Amino acid sequence: MQIFEMLIEWVSLHWVTISVILHFSLSLVTSLHVLLFKENERTSLAWIGLVIFSPFVGSLFYWLFGINRIKRLAQKKHPQILKEDFRCQEKPIQFHKLPKKWHSAIISGFTIHPVNHVSNNTVEPLINGDIAYPAMIQSIHSAKRYIVLSSYIFDYDSLGRLFVDALAKAHQRGVIVNVLLDGIGIGYSWHKSDRALNKMGVKTARYLPVVSFTSIRFINLRNHRKILCIDGDVAYIGGMNLTKNNVVKFSVHPIDDVQFKVTGPVIDQISQVFKEDWFFATGELIEFPSYHSVTSEQTNEQSVIARVIQDGPDENHNRIRWTLINALVCAQHSVKIMTPYFIPDQILMSSLHAAALRGVCIEIIVPQHSNIPFVDWVMEANFSRIIEHGIQIYKNKRPFDHSKIVLIDDIWSFIGSSNWDARSLEFNFEINLECYDEVLNTKLTDMFTLKKHNSIAVVADEINGLPIYKKIRNNLFRLFSPYL
Repeated sequence: MQIFEMLIEWVSLHWVTISVILHFSLSLVTSLHVLLFKENERTSLAWIGLVIFSPFVGSLFYWLFGINRIKRLAQKKHPQILKEDFRCQEKPIQFHKLPKKWHSAIISGFTIHPVNHVSNNTVEPLINGDIAYPAMIQSIHSAKRYIVLSSYIFDYDSLGRLFVDALAKAHQRGVIVNVLLDGIGIGYSWHKSDRALNKMGVKTARYLPVVSFTSIRFINLRNHRKILCIDGDVAYIGGMNLTKNNVVKFSVHPIDDVQFKVTGPVIDQISQVFKEDWFFATGELIEFPSYHSVTSEQTNEQSVIARVIQDGPDENHNRIRWTLINALVCAQHSVKIMTPYFIPDQILMSSLHAAALRGVCIEIIVPQHSNIPFVDWVMEANFSRIIEHGIQIYKNKRPFDHSKIVLIDDIWSFIGSSNWDARSLEFNFEINLECYDEVLNTKLTDMFTLKKHNSIAVVADEINGLPIYKKIRNNLFRLFSPYL
C-alpha cells in the first residue's frame, strides 16, 4: 500500500515529464507507421502534423481512422483456394465482338481485375424505390432455394418491415436466407432490422461490427455494397438502401435513386462477392446456386456484356478507380457522370481534363443539395477547377439524388454502389457492373438527359460571385476532402 502511495506521489510530481515522453514515443511510432504504409504524400504529411501537434488525440485518430488493417486481414481470411473459376487468369480474354477501340481497355481491365466479361445478360434500370422495391420483394416471394441480401442501411420503417416480412416468409417455406448488414449502417435503424429478422429465424451477420471481442475494428472501413441474389436466377445491385425515403411518391424526405435488375451468367460474379463477404464476416462458406441458362437463344434483351468490379480496402483496392481511368482513356465523344458526391482525387480529375482536352464532351450531374452539407461545400470549392477545359457541371434541383452512373460514348456503362469521393474509393467495400451494350447505354442516357433538364448549370460568374466567407468556408473544408 505504501509503495502504491509512493508511486502516485511520484507520478503527481513528474506527470508533465511522463506525458511528454509518452507523447514523443507514441508520436514516433505512429509517424513511422504513416511513413511506411501511407502512399499519398499530402495525407501522410497531414497525419504526421496531426499526430505531432495534437498530443495523444492525433495518434488516437490515426489508429482509429487512418489504418487499412483489413488489407492484411483479408489476405488471411480470403485464401485464394476459395476463389471461384471465373477468377482464374488462365482463361483467355474474350472480346465478344466489341468495337476494336475497346479491346485495349478490355486487356488492361483484365489486368486491373482478372475477371472476364460474360455475355447474354440483361440489365434493367428500376427508377426509385417506387419501382425497385416491389420488384425485389416479388423476387423474394418467388424464391425457391436461396436468398442472399447485403445492404448498408436497412431501416426498420414501413418499407423495411415489408422486406423483413418477405424474408421471414421465405425462410418459413424452407428457403435458405442470409442477410449481411454493415456494422455501422445497421445503426441507422438502431439494430431493429436484424433483431426482427433473427426473431423470425432468419440468419443475419454484421460486417465489421463496431464492437468485437476478437479483433480491433475501424469505423472508417464500411461495406457499402447493395446486393440481392435469388436462386442464381435474378440479382439486384445499385446504390439503393432499404428505406422508405426511396419511395418518392410518399416520402417526406424523398431520395431519387436507381437500382438494377440483372439476369444472366454475371449473377455468379455478383453472388461470389457476397459469398466472400459472408465468409469474411462469419467464417462460414456458403454454397449459393449457380446460374443456369433457360434457353440457348440470345435475344436483343440479353445482349449486355458485363462483369463485376469489386473494390475495397483489401486485395481489391483501387480497382474501381483504375477501371474509371482505363475507360476515360478510351472516350472519344462523350462522358456522362451522375453521382451524389463528386470529390475526385487528382488522378481522376486529370483523367477527366485530359479527355476534355481531346474534345470529349464531359457532363456531370450532382445534387443541388446533398444530405451532407460540408460535402456540398467541398464540391462547390472544386467547381472552378473542374469546369476548366469545357467540363460542364449541373446541379439537380430535385430532392437529393443518390443515383450513380457513368456513361462513355454510346456503349460503355458503369453502374453500382460507388461514388466519386475518397470515402467510396478508398475506405468502402463497393460493387459495380462494367457493361457494354448500346441499348442499356441509351436507356441510361435518356435518364441522364431527363435529370439534366431539371438541373441548373454551374457557371464561372456564379462561382466568382460567392461571398468571401463562403469561399473561405468551402476551401477550408476542401483541405479535409481526403478524409470525408
